[in-house]
Amino acid sequence: MICTQCGSLMDQTDKNSFSGRVIREYLCQKCGHTDWEDDGVALWQVLHDAREQDEAEAAARAAENAATAQPESQQPPGCPRACPEPVEGSLAFGDLGVSPNPNPRTSLWQRLINHVRRGK
Repeated sequence: MICTQCGSLMDQTDKNSFSGRVIREYLCQKCGHTDWEDDGVALWQVLHDAREQDEAEAAARAAENAATAQPESQQPPGCPRACPEPVEGSLAFGDLGVSPNPNPRTSLWQRLINHVRRGK
């Protein structure tokens, strides 16, 4: 920056951007005049505003997608996709004489072992 008092080159003494704008302060070594200039919006402020806008747009898209999404069919726990139908010749609950789990705390393995121990 050029000094408005004597026309010599001024030295930068301080740079602040905590307000969201870049403010530079200058001092003329020849006559002692101080001046400042506003260089505009600080980079961190631009990035911060862009991130907030992106987050707001993402939230709006998520809300829109949730509103337009079709409700998924009820799947049994552990079946993220449609569970396949039993193939002919494969073992199923009915083939082993084991009914679907009435007590969710016992596993299929435990029910199978109990069925074998009963002697069926």
